[in-house]
Amino acid sequence: LASGAPGKVGAFIDEFKPDHIVTLLRDDEKSFQGIKQGCADRKVGWTHLPLSGANAVLKEERTAGDAESLRRIPEVAKLLQAGKRVAVHCAAGMHRTGAVCYAACRLAGLDEEQALETVRASRTLTANEIEQTRKGGSSIKDAVEKLLSEMLPNAQADNTTAPQWSGVAKQE
Repeated sequence: LASGAPGKVGAFIDEFKPDHIVTLLRDDEKSFQGIKQGCADRKVGWTHLPLSGANAVLKEERTAGDAESLRRIPEVAKLLQAGKRVAVHCAAGMHRTGAVCYAACRLAGLDEEQALETVRASRTLTANEIEQTRKGGSSIKDAVEKLLSEMLPNAQADNTTAPQWSGVAKQE
């Protein structure tokens, strides 16, 4: 589920019934407050992968925090592979959310078209935003593909990338 920041975390959880919420907001963003506690109160898993914005994916020079969060996307893919209902959100639910949802779907074994259609089925606006060509001539989707190819130099041609990440994802 791709989403903007939940207004009231409890109501969001009650409505969408996720098993896990992935928050892409930075600690200093207004909407960040209360999400972790709201998940704990409702016994919903929570992962914090703070990203500074679309440029975290689009630019090759990344902050250390952005790089660490991007390296942890396989944790989201593992949740999907385990059949968990995962809600991913940033402030508006478009750029950061789209990048992480798309990347997690790709890492979970979907090809480019399937991953994009999965994001689209969750939220059309998010899929449209990651497909849109941005300043510099590339889309967020293209930037994610480039990022995945850099992080997965040994990825197989048949798009079975998930096994390549098994040792990278945080073990529970």
